[in-house]
Parts: sequence; C-alpha cells; structure tokens
Amino acid sequence: MKKLALFAILAFMASSCVSSKVYKDLQAKFADLEAENSTLRKGRDGAQAAEEVAQSRIKNLESELATLRQKSSETKQELENLNNRYQDLNRSYEYLLENNNELLASNQAENKKLVAKLNKLQAELSAKEDSLRLENDRLQKLDANLQKLGQEIQVREARISELESAMARKDSTVEMVRQRLRDALRNFDGKGLTVEERDGKVYVSLENRLLFPSASWTVEAEGRKALEELAVVLAENPDLQVMVEGHTDADAFNGRTAVKDNWDLSVMRATSIVKILVANEGVNKANITAAGRSEYVPVASNDTPEGKAKNRRTEIIITPNLSELNQLLEMN
Repeated sequence: MKKLALFAILAFMASSCVSSKVYKDLQAKFADLEAENSTLRKGRDGAQAAEEVAQSRIKNLESELATLRQKSSETKQELENLNNRYQDLNRSYEYLLENNNELLASNQAENKKLVAKLNKLQAELSAKEDSLRLENDRLQKLDANLQKLGQEIQVREARISELESAMARKDSTVEMVRQRLRDALRNFDGKGLTVEERDGKVYVSLENRLLFPSASWTVEAEGRKALEELAVVLAENPDLQVMVEGHTDADAFNGRTAVKDNWDLSVMRATSIVKILVANEGVNKANITAAGRSEYVPVASNDTPEGKAKNRRTEIIITPNLSELNQLLEMN
C-alpha cells in the first residue's frame, strides 16, 4: 500500500514538474522505504516459520498432554484399586488383631511346651555338634595317623623290596659260587671232598685223608691241588667272606712241640690251608679267617673209626658279602 502511495506521489510530483532537489529527497525516502519494506518482509517470513514451529510444538505438547492425562487416569484407577486393597487388608488386620489375644491365650500353654521342646532339641543338637566335632577331630587325627602309617608302609615295602632284591642277589651269588666250586672240584668227588649249600652259605668239607697225614698239619700234594682250584674261584669273587675251620676227632693229641692238643692241631691245620689259599694273589686276604674247633663240633659219633674219620675234617665256609643287607637292616 505504501509503495502504491509513493508511486502516486512521485507521479504527481513529476507531472507537476517539481524541483530537482525535492525529487531527489523523495527518491531517497523511497529507497529507505524499500529497505524497510524488505526488512519487514524478512521479519514476516521469520515470524511465519517460527509460528509453524510453535504450531508443531503445540501439537506435540497437546499429544503429550493427552498421553499424560490417560496415564493420570490409569494411575488414578490403580490408586483407587490399591486403596481398596489397603482397606480390605486393614479390615483383615483389625480382625486378626481382635482375635490375636484369644489365640495367644489359647496357645500359650502349647507355646511353652514348644519352647521347652525347642530348648531341649537345641541342647541335644549342641551336644551332638560337640560330639561330632570331637569325632571329626578324632577322625582327622586317625586320618593323619593312617596317612603316616601308609607312608611308613610304603617305606617299609620299599625296604622289603630292596631286601628281597639283595637276598635274591645273595642267593644268586651263593648258587653261582656253589656251582662254580662243584665244577672246579669235580675231579675230587669221592675223595673226601663235598660241596653243599646250607643256610645261605656254601660249605666245602675236606676230610683229612685228602689233606693231612695222621697227626700232621702239612698239606699233601693231592689236597694242595684241590685248595689251589678252590682259590681260583675265590679270586674270581674277592667280596666273599671265607672261614676256614679245622676239626679233629675226640682222640687226645699229645704233641711234643708248640702244638700240644686238639685245639692247637685244628688251628694249625686251618692256618696251613689259609696260607695255600692266599698264595693266589687274587684272593682277598682281609676276608679270610682261620679258626680251630677241636673235637667239639662233630658230625658223626667218635665211637667208631668211620665216625672219627668224618669228624677229622676241614670246613671252608663261604659267605657272600652281606654289607648291603646289613645296611638295609640298620636303616631306621
């Protein structure tokens, strides 16, 4: 409207032939009005956009308000329901409260009995717990003892196994030595020489008719050969323990030298045999012992010539090395 009026004014002034200065002033005002009009249009467009946003927000708020009203209505209904339930519960509580005294009075005696019974059961339970605790302690100690015993049994079983192995090795050594001696001394079978195993030892028994002349302790040639063969076996097994025992019959020996009786004679004969054995350099001298037993360990009766001949003998007792067994037996 303002623009049309301005154009009308300008047309009028132009037609009226206004002055140049007035015309310029009017043009300047017209430009200002144009700028103002542009600003107003922009403001109007912004206001319209803002109005559209506001309208959309109003619609959203109205929708939210409707939702809240619905929820409020539902909540109000729930509140009423809860209030009704509360009223019902309150009436039930008041009813129970009214009857509680009567129930307590009627059940007081029973309650006392139950309390007494409960106390008794509690005491019994406590006693049983104490008993169970003691039994558990005893079982733990017993279990510890059993474990210790099991360990000891394992140790003993291991020792027994070691002893059995050592015994087996000893027995094997004894059997090997016995067989080796039988093979080495086979030529002297039936000549007063026997080889046998007794009590885990090898006994080589030589009658005096193979070794010594009567009343002498000098070994004869045939007997020396047997002893030299025996020494070869001993040299092959230097760990063997050897006991040479001289034995006589019960006839008295009356010597005119340092050898005066059967004790002396049995010792001298044992010593003579030991000297022949150790002449073999392979024989371990530290493992050989000479001993005289006189007539006190007979193997037959001294009442007959045959029995006396059997009693006049030398026994070479060969024992395997028992140090391993002794160490095992001495272990704690």
